[in-house]
Order: sequence, then structure tokens, then C-alpha cells
Amino acid sequence: MMDILFDPNKHIRNIYNSPEVKLVNSRNEIIPGILGTVGAGELIENGVTVGADRIIMESGSRFDLHTHPGAHILFVLSSRGYIHINGVDYEMGAGDTVFVPANYAHGVKTNLQVPEPLEILAFGVPHMPLESAERMTLVEE
Repeated sequence: MMDILFDPNKHIRNIYNSPEVKLVNSRNEIIPGILGTVGAGELIENGVTVGADRIIMESGSRFDLHTHPGAHILFVLSSRGYIHINGVDYEMGAGDTVFVPANYAHGVKTNLQVPEPLEILAFGVPHMPLESAERMTLVEE
């Protein structure tokens, strides 16, 4: 077991003040209308990373159906949108949390009737950097 010491310079991150990062899909293509800001993260036991990032989705943007190597929880910070799982669009709004199991195909899209960006806090284990093409793998429905 490794001992991790708390480092406020590394372990306290403001997701509203962090620089914005462009996200890419598994083909290393920039995903239009979607930016992210890096939150806190750390390497924990057995080489696993844990972390949380803010995702900002402009109206009309979407994450196509994809998987992640680890489980994650999405927390909707503001606006409304949809998570697509098992062929169904489930509406999400501010305050909602959604658990997505590891390697489970899902997509996220904004509500076209809502002009405000959909903002989500994405918490994952293992966590992949926002700008990584390995963060998600595109799949077919």
C-alpha cells in the first residue's frame, strides 16, 4: 500500500478557474462544441488513478456512443441534457447524478431546446486525462 500525502498545490483544483482543454475522440479528432477543465486527481493503489473534471457542452454538441475503461459518475452542474444508455435517452438536469459502469456503452447530448451549455462534473476511476485519445473508445449502437 502506498502512502499518499496531501499536497494542497496539487490536490485542490478549482474547475471554474482551470484552463479550458479541447477534448478528442478515440480517432484523435477534436469533438466540436465540447471543452473541459481539469479537476483534482491522483495516482492511488495498484497504479489506478482517480480524478474529476468539468465538461462544458455547448448546445447542439454530443459525445457519440463510447466506452471507458473504468466506472464513472456524472454530476450535472447546470442546464439539461441526455445520457443515452441501452438505446434510451434519459433526461438529466442540474443536481442529477448518473453512474456509468466500466466499459458500458453510453453517449451524452445537450437538449437542443436549452441554449445554455450543459456542464457536468465527471468523476472517474481509473481517470484518464481530458486531452487523451484513450479517454474513450467510440462504439456502434
